[in-house]
Parts: sequence; C-alpha cells; structure tokens
Amino acid sequence: MPGMTGRWHLRALLLLAVVAGAVACGNTMTGPSATPTPTGSPTPTPSVFHNVYVGRNASGSPDIVFLDSTSGTSTSTIRAGEAVQWIWANGSHSTTSGTCPLGCISDGQWNSGVGGSGTYFQHTFPVAGTFPYFCSVHGPMMQGKVIVQ
Repeated sequence: MPGMTGRWHLRALLLLAVVAGAVACGNTMTGPSATPTPTGSPTPTPSVFHNVYVGRNASGSPDIVFLDSTSGTSTSTIRAGEAVQWIWANGSHSTTSGTCPLGCISDGQWNSGVGGSGTYFQHTFPVAGTFPYFCSVHGPMMQGKVIVQ
C-alpha cells in the first residue's frame, strides 16, 4: 500500500527516540517520592457477596422462590455495608425492592430488571433496616427480605 511504509518508518523512529531518551535520562528525579498507603483498616467494600438464588428451591429444583444460601429461606441477614448478590438459577425473574400489600409496588431502591439463568445482580446495603423485595414477573407469589444489622 502506498504511504504505509513511510508511516511505519515514522512510528518506528518515534518509538526509538522515546526509548533512547528514557535510557539516556537515567533516574534523575529529585521531586517528592510516593507516600506509602496507610496499613490501617480499609473502608469495607464488598468482595464476597451474600448469595441469594433466584428460581431454585432448597432441593435444587426450579421453583418460584428466592433462596438465601445461608438461612435456606427467603430472608437474608447481613451487616451494614455488605452486599447481596442474586444469582438466577432458573426462569425469568427480577429482584425489585418494595412491598406487595395489595399488588407489588417498587420503592425505587433497586431493580435488577428481568433476567434469566446465569444473570447476576448485586446491591450494597449501607445502613441498617429491613428491605423487602419481590419478583416483578411473579408479584406476591415470589417475595424476599434483606435484614441489615
């Protein structure tokens, strides 16, 4: 291709000039050195999530339930600052914050949208409280709760 050889040569010369400059420069920096990071307790960020399986019951069969991996129920208990990770095991479902007194009403805190098998959704709970949720596809038939201590 016309012109490609010239561009390649120009790029090669530019790279050589940068490398030669870096080698000739040595380490002559006299400015401030990097300040080490304190080794105290870092701000907790969720690295391990509290898992809730979506669409699978305790026996591993497909079902219209949320199943907390620790309690074996639809209620998850965590500490403030921790996160819940919902894992879709089967079917089309959502995890939508809110209550189902007479029809389900989202309170707008989170909504995963409808997902299928293999979908993951996570939400961090920064403050204590009780947070009900439901599946927007199944409504009152599929509810769960997160208790944050």
